[in-house]
Amino acid sequence: MRKLPISVVINTFQAERYLDLVILSVKNHVEEIVICDMHSDDSTQEIAKLYGAKIVLHDRLGYADPARKYAVDQSTQPWVFILDADEIVPATLWPEIENLIDGNHLDVISFHWLNYMFGRAITGAGFGPEKDIHPRLFRRDAVTLHPEVHAYLQQKPDAIAITVPYSPETCIHHFTYLCATDFIPRANKYTSLESENKYKSTTITPIKALRKLTRDFLKRLYKQGGNKLGWQGFNIALLMLANDAMKFAKIIELQNKATPEETEIKHKEIAEKLL
Repeated sequence: MRKLPISVVINTFQAERYLDLVILSVKNHVEEIVICDMHSDDSTQEIAKLYGAKIVLHDRLGYADPARKYAVDQSTQPWVFILDADEIVPATLWPEIENLIDGNHLDVISFHWLNYMFGRAITGAGFGPEKDIHPRLFRRDAVTLHPEVHAYLQQKPDAIAITVPYSPETCIHHFTYLCATDFIPRANKYTSLESENKYKSTTITPIKALRKLTRDFLKRLYKQGGNKLGWQGFNIALLMLANDAMKFAKIIELQNKATPEETEIKHKEIAEKLL
């Protein structure tokens, strides 16, 4: 199979865990691999160099999305394929990609995601591939890129788009959480970002929060099949319950204009009265 006129763009920070496998899954199929690294101090850059990727640097941010446009701007091919540093393109998908690009009538191509958590493929509990779909392969002039978290890519109105039908051979394989300890710091980071955005348009009351937490937990466990995934499915339902609880707690703090700085002052005033 020839190399396709595609730039694979990967934003990285401390991404040594799977990066060699990610690069190997694309290396023989595309003209260019661009690693946009936020000054990692693990072996991320060494791995990228070993496999011949082009490396560009970006200031460290709490998340990759605002740096996506910068990373894409460093690439040169007419097609761009955005991957994260824990996403694998299976060998069985490349013939389909070649056919779609050679057809010369498409602008944006979306794929289903098969997520792996806690050592197994997750086909339910809200993370199943039937609904986890992302536009990641596109002609560079067919989309606009924005800094918003998880909403950085928008296709232009006249762009022609397609979603590749799901099968394990024609989806992106996403290797995510190893354990609960791995889940919690990322959940803390993203719930802070989400709460900042949502508190301006959403009012959370204790009753509303409890109802939604209970409903969503049971939905993930039963309606979405988490109970059929063994202990991993139950853990996902529990951890997403904790994730949403953190988000609601942060929104409630923002609604009440509570900040760590103000709370520290109040605590010190209380402590001084005890002396």
